[in-house]
Amino acid sequence: MFETLKKVDFTPWASDYEVVHEDWLFKLLHFKSKPKHRIPVLIVYAYINRPYVLDLHDRVSVVKKMLKKGLDIWMIDWGYPKRADKFTEIRDYIDYIDFCVDHICQQKKVDKLTLHGYCLGATLAVIYASLYPKKVKNLVIQAPPINFETSNTLALWAKSIDPTKVVEAMGNASGELLNTSFLLVDPIRLAVGKYQSLLDNLDNEGFARNFFYMDQWIFDSPAIPGKVYEEYITRWYQRNEIMKGTYDIDGKKINLKNIKMPILALIAEKDHITPPEATLPFFEKVPSKDKLLLKVDKGHIGLSVSSHSHKTLWERAINWIVERSN
Repeated sequence: MFETLKKVDFTPWASDYEVVHEDWLFKLLHFKSKPKHRIPVLIVYAYINRPYVLDLHDRVSVVKKMLKKGLDIWMIDWGYPKRADKFTEIRDYIDYIDFCVDHICQQKKVDKLTLHGYCLGATLAVIYASLYPKKVKNLVIQAPPINFETSNTLALWAKSIDPTKVVEAMGNASGELLNTSFLLVDPIRLAVGKYQSLLDNLDNEGFARNFFYMDQWIFDSPAIPGKVYEEYITRWYQRNEIMKGTYDIDGKKINLKNIKMPILALIAEKDHITPPEATLPFFEKVPSKDKLLLKVDKGHIGLSVSSHSHKTLWERAINWIVERSN
């Protein structure tokens, strides 16, 4: 049993990359490769947890699969907000996405790119695509919370919380607060059951490796800047402003009718964080004529790291991107 554990060495990021730009808190990463396709892909991860879940290890790396297909992959790393960052706002995230898009397009000599958002990063990607539709050739949204009128536990909690009091008490919404919230959604399975599964599979090196990689990632949780936390809880969860058409960035309304570019939606049918109903009303509402919805019978994270997802969904998803990258 312990010999198996000794063989598990946690080293996040399966692929080589370089940091091509850094702006106080945010970073732009570029994965090293020899791309075959003209249109680059910018991955916008959520500002919760860390983006290396998409490049966890060799066996389950979405990034590696994309690179092998000849795609040119860039990614935003939102960093680890400190107390001094509590006044950072969602508009700052949108501004940095815009900077990255312009930088990449200039480097690659193209006028638009594929924008791939994951979880709350997909929400940011949708906002950006609405504001700057001429800069987005294809929109990929993975486990995207856009319609917040859902009945899952996390949404019900968010609708009853006063985010201002959280921020007054903590400054930022701490990673520990977020982790506890996610665990309490299903405490028996997430806080007890998974460790029972580990004990049952300790002689399986592959299982143990996946377990510890995932456990390390789950608890590698940056804080959320106070202003960002207040805004997304109040205006997204409690008022559902994006779907209602009342959400704005610096006075510019987010109009979903602007999303006419090809769109690929990837959802997990057992997602307890972003259930399908958080995506489907949006997917049906946008006027794009080139739309594809892919589902997998997994949870929020299994969409990225399960072997089943990699054998089924990701092959189709990446081929869809490749076909629209020249």
